[in-house]
Amino acid sequence: MSSLLCVVAHPASFTAVLSPVDRERIVQQLGDQVGSLLGDTERDLKTITLRLQAENSGQPVRYDVAPLLQQWSEAPEGGARAWLVRGEVDQQNRVPAWGKQGFVSITVGQLTQLPRDLDQGTLTALIEQHYGHLQVVKREGKKRDVLSFVLGMKPGDLVTTVDGGTLRLGRLEDSPAQLQSIGGMSLLTRRVAWYPDSTPEVKRLPSGIRSRLRFKGEDVLDLTDLAGALSDLTEIDEDLVPVPSPEDLDESVVVEPEDAEAEAEPPTLEPAVLACDVEALAVQLHHSDSNWLAELLVSLNERKQVVLEGPPGTGKTYLVQRLLEACELPEAQSALVQFHPTYSYEDFVEGFRPVATSDGEGAALSVKSGPLKRLADEAREAPGKPFVLVIDEINRANIAKVFGELYFLLEYREVEIELLYSEWERFKLPDNLFIIGTMNTADRSIALLDAAMRRRFVFMSMDSGEPSLAGMLRRWCEANGKPVALAELRNRLNSTMRQRGLDAALAFGPSYFMREGIESPVALDRLWRRELRPMLIEHHYGKHTLVDEWYPFGRWLAELGLAEPNPVPVSDSDSDSVPAHVLETTDGDQG
Repeated sequence: MSSLLCVVAHPASFTAVLSPVDRERIVQQLGDQVGSLLGDTERDLKTITLRLQAENSGQPVRYDVAPLLQQWSEAPEGGARAWLVRGEVDQQNRVPAWGKQGFVSITVGQLTQLPRDLDQGTLTALIEQHYGHLQVVKREGKKRDVLSFVLGMKPGDLVTTVDGGTLRLGRLEDSPAQLQSIGGMSLLTRRVAWYPDSTPEVKRLPSGIRSRLRFKGEDVLDLTDLAGALSDLTEIDEDLVPVPSPEDLDESVVVEPEDAEAEAEPPTLEPAVLACDVEALAVQLHHSDSNWLAELLVSLNERKQVVLEGPPGTGKTYLVQRLLEACELPEAQSALVQFHPTYSYEDFVEGFRPVATSDGEGAALSVKSGPLKRLADEAREAPGKPFVLVIDEINRANIAKVFGELYFLLEYREVEIELLYSEWERFKLPDNLFIIGTMNTADRSIALLDAAMRRRFVFMSMDSGEPSLAGMLRRWCEANGKPVALAELRNRLNSTMRQRGLDAALAFGPSYFMREGIESPVALDRLWRRELRPMLIEHHYGKHTLVDEWYPFGRWLAELGLAEPNPVPVSDSDSDSVPAHVLETTDGDQG
């Protein structure tokens, strides 16, 4: 508490690093700069701070940003740090040019020239001067980017970036940062020797690395905690691409103050669309034709928001995954969330979330973006590329509570509004963000979607009544060498359900029978006892004792040649162990 009071009363003389462990480490790592110490952490820290202030013309000292952060924080084994620099920004992918010309860059459109002495104080003052019009959060982000890029990144450090769906790696050369104009953009550049070969695709990297690569917001991110794992990836090719001389950079000239305002207009981009070979995808999904898939793509590109609805087992989520693969959408351009009864606006859009303090001994509340806001911000940075948010089980949450003011944005994407937790920040849904929801029509534990939500989404059915989807199980059986009697078994099951008064929304989809080894009597018996029969008992609540009589599953198996006839009477007291030949099923395949 005393440390916090000191910061509030004298922010220029005391550090905002409040963790006792971090404060002790600062004294240990930087204490040799002031000579003798007293052995009192607080007094020694103030002595170090005042000494550094004097060396930086009286500017406040910050230990939580470069270069001081890297000087006292935990250093990696071998000494070299790792950094992620975002290359797909400003509606461009700069990574190919970086690789060919041997550099890395960040955008600094407001800067006209760099100070002669590059240190934390002068760069901080420069950012405050030229970016003072930005909101505090964005200005601090730009400050961290510039300080990390100019002062934090050291020769020999590992530099990483993402080129589409591929990770690129390189080593920082021993050369200072330069302010240059490349392609009409004002950029800070550093020389990098890139490894000639790309690593595996990002989606094939270990999850620990993959999750960190999908960072949001800052253009420069310290990945030193992953330095070892990233360095291992460079073993695919130890030879580095020779670094061209500075004069070899295309259109590279130092920006003079009078030229700073002359920035190129962003290139005109075609609207982002989702497209794929629907004929090939229809064959892969065992559809009878591509009409349904073609209509799905048209609906997505026209309305941006689609819900796939259908009974359980119709493969709604599976279809979405195959669609994104067919559209060759990189993993970084999609996200999947699953709604549930406790899901809220704070989970989906933004809200206060607990974060651990730096000492690991406590927690604090901070406004964090949810998956929708994160993906929307990423899509806004790359307007020519499609981004897809998949909402699984969209009707299991309180939709009005989760979406909040986004109801308005779903219908009016060109309008900006102020979000609940982001004061003074305007937000809108970009046109290149597509939303696909899935909805199980058989779940009676959830409320129906209201008219307002149905007006904002296109709803596409995935039940067997759709002409393109009818006969899917039969075609799957033929393609995979399975007995087509499985399709007839599903037909009998769903037909009997309708005869017994059950709604068509409760029918079982074909995926229950689209499993490896499902054709064996043992597997079918297990499917019935553990999955189908329990659901039928629930559907026929009050008449559940008649389920085995109404659905003679075992007899159907024998009649269809899927099992040997072996009639055994069923005992209601031992229904869980009923043999397959007397059990029932509830799935059908039309056509």
